Amino acid sequence: MVDPDTLALFDHFQWLRTGQRASEKLRRHQSTISRASIKCQDVFDVKLVKQSAEWVAAGNTELLDAERKVHQRWRWQKGHSLRLDCQHWVRDFYSSLVLEDWTAGNMNYLEYERPQHLLRSSVIDAWLCSLPDAPNDADLHVFQLCSMPTLLAAKRNHPLFLLGDGLTLDDARRFPVLPLPAGAFPVFQDIFYGMGFSHQGALLDHSSSEACIDPCVPAEDLFLGVASPLTLGTYESDWTSLPLVIPIAVGDALVVRSEYANHPRTIDLVSRLLSHLEVKAGGVKDVQIMSMQPSAWAGNHPWP
Repeated sequence: MVDPDTLALFDHFQWLRTGQRASEKLRRHQSTISRASIKCQDVFDVKLVKQSAEWVAAGNTELLDAERKVHQRWRWQKGHSLRLDCQHWVRDFYSSLVLEDWTAGNMNYLEYERPQHLLRSSVIDAWLCSLPDAPNDADLHVFQLCSMPTLLAAKRNHPLFLLGDGLTLDDARRFPVLPLPAGAFPVFQDIFYGMGFSHQGALLDHSSSEACIDPCVPAEDLFLGVASPLTLGTYESDWTSLPLVIPIAVGDALVVRSEYANHPRTIDLVSRLLSHLEVKAGGVKDVQIMSMQPSAWAGNHPWP
């Protein structure tokens, strides 16, 4: 109903949130993007509305969704640039990977609903997120890239280090944890907070010898932080991991629509992501990088 270029301009505006970013990515004038947006709203009988900093197509999107699926198939099959986005916390780790045949988005999502919607709506083609928060959906296929343990980080002067190898989860639960962004890791947060961790903790009074707390330690130095072997380095140098096992496995994952799970371009992308991980994290303790097992990958369509 509209040509691929017009729909691409419309979708980039919604995906990247501003006409300026869409203009920079596509190297087109903002006025051209604006005209395409107006045309698509008219053809598909939808209206763009702003919701929490995101442009959303309001109305009956049945025709628009159908057109997007056709154009997405055209991109995959004809070798045109595909669209990749990711959560904020994996951006820095993968930003150095050059993917000439992929267009990267803002790569700064702090919640999961919007990127999943864009993927299901065929606006983007692939999405990097974190386990255990990858979607469990028959329409989406998840490729686990790596697995690693959850760590608790603390400043080196934290009283928990005085407990050495005798440190337990009950000891750690007494201390407050730095808050994670709301909705940033919904599955992980349910498990983690369900284990009794909280932003307030259950600190014993400083006067209690059982607390092992030096009253000279500032209150802000008593906070714990959630980390993994790959994110521990994002903390300041006076932070390190506690000698404690948190029984929650985490990791990175690539998600695509299930119909493209065994497409050669998906297999190539997974291969490049795994190779990137080998270079960047191959020597990091406790990081398990997945192996290529194409025969086990799901997919509903045989691709040439």
